[in-house]
Parts: sequence; C-alpha cells; structure tokens
Amino acid sequence: MKKLTTLILFSFLAAVGARADVIFQDQFNYTDNGINPSGAGAVITNSIIPAGQPGAGSGNSYWVRFSGTAAPSDMLISGDLLQVSTTGAGLLTPSRQDDCGRLFSQTNGCIYTNVQQVIYVSFIINMTNVPTANGAYISMMKNGAATSTFYQAKLWALAGSPSQTTNNFTALPNTYRLGVSASGSGSPSKVLGVDLALNTPYQVVIGWNPTAGASADGYLPYNDAVYLWVNPVSPTSDPVAASSDTFAPSASNIADDYGFRQATGFGGYFSVSNLLVTTTYWEAVTNVQPTNAVAPIFVYQPTAVISNFVNASFNLTAVANGQGLAAMTYQWQVAASTNLAGQPVSPVNVTSGDISGVNSNAIAFTSSQPGDSGYYTLIATTPYGLSVTSSVAKVSVTIAAVPPVFTVQPVSSTNYAGVASIVLTTTVTSPGTVSYTWYSNNVVVSSSSANNGQQNDSGTSSTYTINSPSAGVMTYKVAVTNNTTTTGIVSTNAVLTFLSPQSVSILYLRQLAASQDPVNFVPTDNTTPYSITGVITTYTNITSGNTASYYLQDATAGVNIFATFGSTFRPAQGDSVTFVGVLSFFTSGLEVDAGQANLPYTSYVDNGAGTLPTPLPITFAVTNTTAANLATNILGRYVTLSGVYFTNNGVYITNGITTVTNAAGQKFPLEFPGVALDPIGQVPPAYATTVTGVMFGTQTNVALCVTKFSDIVAGSPPVTSPILLTNVFSGGNITFTWSDGTFSLQTATNLLGPWNTIPGVITSPFMTNVTAAPAVFYRLYHP
Repeated sequence: MKKLTTLILFSFLAAVGARADVIFQDQFNYTDNGINPSGAGAVITNSIIPAGQPGAGSGNSYWVRFSGTAAPSDMLISGDLLQVSTTGAGLLTPSRQDDCGRLFSQTNGCIYTNVQQVIYVSFIINMTNVPTANGAYISMMKNGAATSTFYQAKLWALAGSPSQTTNNFTALPNTYRLGVSASGSGSPSKVLGVDLALNTPYQVVIGWNPTAGASADGYLPYNDAVYLWVNPVSPTSDPVAASSDTFAPSASNIADDYGFRQATGFGGYFSVSNLLVTTTYWEAVTNVQPTNAVAPIFVYQPTAVISNFVNASFNLTAVANGQGLAAMTYQWQVAASTNLAGQPVSPVNVTSGDISGVNSNAIAFTSSQPGDSGYYTLIATTPYGLSVTSSVAKVSVTIAAVPPVFTVQPVSSTNYAGVASIVLTTTVTSPGTVSYTWYSNNVVVSSSSANNGQQNDSGTSSTYTINSPSAGVMTYKVAVTNNTTTTGIVSTNAVLTFLSPQSVSILYLRQLAASQDPVNFVPTDNTTPYSITGVITTYTNITSGNTASYYLQDATAGVNIFATFGSTFRPAQGDSVTFVGVLSFFTSGLEVDAGQANLPYTSYVDNGAGTLPTPLPITFAVTNTTAANLATNILGRYVTLSGVYFTNNGVYITNGITTVTNAAGQKFPLEFPGVALDPIGQVPPAYATTVTGVMFGTQTNVALCVTKFSDIVAGSPPVTSPILLTNVFSGGNITFTWSDGTFSLQTATNLLGPWNTIPGVITSPFMTNVTAAPAVFYRLYHP
C-alpha cells in the first residue's frame, strides 16, 4: 500500500502544486538525516525544500524546532519518511527530544495565517510500537511556531485498556486507536472505534474549524469541530470522531504551522509520509487514494484454537486494512472440512448462540461446544463492495473428561497482624463449571471463620481474602473440582505468618534513628511497626485538621506521635497510651506515625489516666550538648526551664515563637502552637519561676513547646547576695580577687564614671602597680 500511495502522490502533486487551496505539501524526499535545526525556533535553510514545492527558494515555508536548545536530529528523515519517537526513548540513534513543525508561511502574512481558517491535514502514519495505555497526542496545529504553547486539533494515539481515564475501550493485542481533541485538551474528546495494526500504513485526515460557523463545504458543521477520518472514501458516509471542545475563535487560535510531537512516555515511535495541508477536504484526501477500486487486505490473520475443554471461552480475531476503514463490514464463516489446498469446503455464515461478534473482526466463543469445531474464515468488505477473505483458523472442541490444572498456586507470605487484607489467589484451566473449597489448617473455612476470612460467591471464587488478621501462623490450601470429572486437585499449602509489632522503649527508637542516620537522625526505615507505651505530656492536640499530634514519654525518652485516625484520637494529658506506628520525621523532629491508609497494621489504645513524668530540668544553654545526646536523650521529653524573664511582658501570647531570657541574658525560644488554645491570648508574667513543656526540634534548632498556660509558673526574681571585690596591697602592687568569673573588672577616675572594662580581665585575681598611679575607682560588672 505504501508503494501505491507514493506513486499516486507524485502524480497528484505535479497537478495541484499551484492550487490555491493547498497551503503546503511535504513528501520528505530529503537526504537521509537531513533536517536538523540547531536551536529553539531555528530555521532550516530553504535548500531542503525540494523544487516544485511551495516555499522552495522563496523563504515562505520552513521547518522549526518548537523548543529546546540541544542539537539532536529532531527531524530525522530516512527513506522519504519522517521518524517521530518518544523523547529520550533511546530506540533510535540519534534520539529526538523536541517537537518540530512546518510553518504555513515565514512572514505570517498569507491568508491562512491572519484569519480563522478551516484547515484539513492528510498524511500516512505507520506505528511501530503499541502506545502506553493513556497514550499521548502525537501531532497538532500550532499558533506562534517556536514561541507559543497554544496547541489545536490534537491527534492522539492510544492503547486500549479499561484503565483509560477517558474513552475506555479494550483493543486487540498489538493494535492501537486514534482520537482527536480541540484546543487545550488533556485527553482525546473522541476515539475512533477501529483497532489499527502496527507496521501498517494508514491515511489520516484531520479537519479543524476555528471559525465562527460551519465550514463552507459543510463537512465541519460546528465552529469548534475537529473531525478525524482514517482511510476515508467520503466525508459524510464514513463514521468520524467529532470533538465537542468549546473555544471561541480569536487571534490566539489562528494556526500557522503543523507539527509532530516527540512525546514523553509515549512508548515507541512512528513514521509519517506524504504530508499535505489544505483548505478543502477533497484536496487533503485525494493526494493519497484518488480511486476507490482498491480491495482490502488482512494485516493480522486469525489463528487456530485447539481446545479440549467443553464450555471453554476463547476468541478469534483479525485486523483488516482498506478504504472506508470505519465503515468496513465483516462476516465470519465456518466449514466442516477443507480441500487438499487447505481451503474451506462449502463454508456457511456463522450465527449467534454461544458465539458473539459474528459481524465484527473479533468473534467470541463464550461457552464452547463440540459443534463449534470447524474451519473459520473472516470476510472483510469495503463500502464499495470490494472484499478479502482471511486465512483459515481451525477450532477444535472435544468432550474429554479433563480435571482442572493449576497455573497459579496460593503463595506463602509474612505480614504484620492487623494488615487491611491478605488475598490468596489461584488460577486454573478447566472445562465446565469450576468449584473451589478453601481450607485453613485443614478445616473448611467460610465467611464466618476466624480472622474474618471471606470466600466470595459461596465456593465459586478462586480467591480467598483474610481481613485484619490476628497474630499467628495459619496454613491455607484450596481444593478444585469441575462438573466434567470426579477427579479434583488440591493446591500446595500457603503458610501465612502474621507478626505482632515489636514492643520497645522510646529511647530504643531514638537510638535506632540515630544509627540509621548519624548526621541528621532521620530514620530510613518507615515500614517496620513498633509498639510503645507511655504517658501523654502535651495538654492538647498540636496539629490542625482531622489528624492528631501529641508527645508520649516513657521511663527512657519522649517522642511525637502523629496519627491520621481522625478526631477519634484525642487523649488527655497524663493518659497512658499504647501506640503502634512506624518511624517518621517532620520539622519538629522524630515521630512515630500511624493510621495512614498504607499503614493498616498501626493502632492505638488509650489505657486511661496515668501519671505525668517529672519534668527534666534544662538550662538555657542546653543546645551546647552534642547533637547526638540532644537527639536521643532530650528532644521529645517533658522538660522545665527555670528563672525565665518574658521580654514581651504585657503582650498577649500568640501563635509562634516567643523569646525569653534568664538573669545572665541568655535567650531561649518558647513555641506556642496555634491549635493549643489554652495559652493563646493570655498575658505572660514578667518573670516565671518555671516554664514546663516538651522539647521539640532538630539538631540545635529547638524550642520548648508550651500547650497549657498554667505550665508558666509566675514568681518574683530571686534576690542574690552581692559579689565581693577584695584587695591586698603589698610592695606598691594591689591584687583584686572576686568569686564569680562571669563578672569583669572596670575602672573610673570619677565615681560617676565613665567606667571602662580592663582589657583581658576574665577571672580573678588581677594585680596592678599603684605606686605612681592617680586615684582610681574599681568595680565588678556583669553585662
């Protein structure tokens, strides 16, 4: 078909090259590997457009790269074919990375690029790989060439799968389908319901109408219409895919080029030949096949099916190619025998019954019988009455008494107790009606069995589901029989082990995280569950939303527990809680995480009132300890800070950080979570004897988290005894001594000052010669 297409195209283009309704045509008859723009928007020299084509030597039409600055051969030509590939797929060398297209004109000054214009595009496509399930758009109109991202009239290639997010369909193996969408669509609006074969040329015709009404020829009846034809014979008699995307005609949807997309994740590559862009349907179509006297061909033939299974289900499929593809008709025939040449003898049309699809390219035997045996062929006929008959596929169905045979056995596994569900699966090949009987520890199980077992369909299911299993070891197997024989089979044993999470101390978890990451103390294992028991040390939930964040402390350490159990988890301060979760990490430090959908084996138990631990005294210089000691022994604990001065005395407490000091001027941050409403809006005292809360943070970026206002205990600053400065005079020297090394020695010639700190004086004693010195005053000073 490609050879015929090429010959007809050469003849036709010679005749229409100057026609006003042809915008441009491209046969890709360049030197192999000949198109290689050097950067985004780069112009390929006019010399690559062959003589006789619009734009040759005139600068009116050229190819551009839409994006990117690399220089791969994005427009790779081989044997008069344009090759289009997946971005970075590595399927071809060199790889293609950027989309490329051909402009309608260079100056944007022709009739086709300064008004909303009905456009028809025709080319031959040959797909070599099945696209990914949701596919990708592979060609499009474009506005603005290299600078615009406004794409229109997209052509999509898709693999058939029920997992399709839109336009669900199931295609035959090694086939694909084409669809279209208008501007801005992220998926095809319509998909043509015909399976297309790989390594097979198809003529694709796309019509796009961005004007304010129907097209002049009436073939695009809507102002937002995008139509698709594959191997068409008529614009009206062939089924088409009509897009109903809505967009308003404007300057932004004036197409001025047509391009092909190197789609990321598309799954393969395809080739394009005989590209023509016109303003009329018939010019776009007849450049490929101006005759309707072409018989169809089969590109995929039906294959034989030999079945010993009565009631077995199977399919016979074939794929034909020809003109009027979407309107092609099919008829399956069957014969009882073949002649010496292998041709069916007196074939008759297949009728329905246990067979469906007799007038499609896929016939389904839903419950085969011996009478279905025979030699099957498929007749495909074009709308013009030209037919082709497929090769012969033998079908043989016998009544042999065959027991079931396992192809998939139930599998042993180890899981954590409380996992959402474990599904045991088995697959058998068998004639007739199949029955399954599941056993647990050699006892028949049912939906009311222990561990919430569930066998669907009262014995006809090949799967067995165990919901929320308890800890322990169970052995499962399944016996399978059918109604064609009294002989059944029994599967191998599947041993299911359900583990209880290890019960550990909180210090163990902190040391475990430190061993997994000695630098940042971030755990690397977030799937192994652990059980910890301790006392809740925060007064209220400290996170927002329908989640929970509290601090839990046992006799060894403290840690944040985070849960997505919703508002059901709201323990009181002082409650004893047993929490099952996995290690996690957040900006506030190490967490034990539970309740998420992917953690069904996590849980909590509120054991009731317990006893708050004695808070650990910390100093304002607590971060001077090593990061490892801070991470394992202090962070997460219930702590208390003494001798606290509030620098913002008289100001309401608000969400966030409040900085406090001690008598020596050292600073420390207090964190007031916005959801911990008890202290928010309260006025703190000027001085607090103690402030109690939990220590959270990472490394040295820590804070004392206060969740209850009464944990700020007001008091009066302590009155301290004066620091004594003593001196001894001997031999003209005076020696000063004092007891507190945090004070510096200052001098002044006047009692009222100014006072100057003696340089270098850190601690006592200090000696100076005063034989010839003037009268000097001395004092101790603490900044």
